[in-house]
Amino acid sequence: MEKKQYIMIGIAIALVIAVAAPFIASGNPDGLESAFFSIHGAKDFQGDELDEDAAEAAEARAVEITGNDFSFDAPLPDYGIDGLDKPGEVLAVVIGTILILILVYGVARVAARPDN
Repeated sequence: MEKKQYIMIGIAIALVIAVAAPFIASGNPDGLESAFFSIHGAKDFQGDELDEDAAEAAEARAVEITGNDFSFDAPLPDYGIDGLDKPGEVLAVVIGTILILILVYGVARVAARPDN
C-alpha cells in the first residue's frame, strides 16, 4: 500500500472513533477536573457527588495559590453543541478531530521542509 492509502485509512479510523465516542464514553469520566476536586475536598475520591460550595472554594483556593484567575468560555463546552444532544456531541468531536488532523498536517509539512 502507498503512504497516501495508510493516511486515508488512519483518517477514516479517527473519524469512526470520533463518531462512536459519544455513544461509548462514560457519563462520569474520571479526569483532571475530578482529581482536582478530590484533592481539594469538593468531591469524594470514590464517588460522583460534587459539593458545589466546596467546588467553588477549591477553585478560589487554586486562584489564591497560583495567582491565576484565567477563565474563558470553551467554544464546544463538555464536547457538545448546546441544544443538539448526541448529534451535537458527535459533531463537536468530529470538528475537533478534523481541526487536530489539519494542525498535525501543517506541523508535519513545516517540519519536513528541507533547510535552505
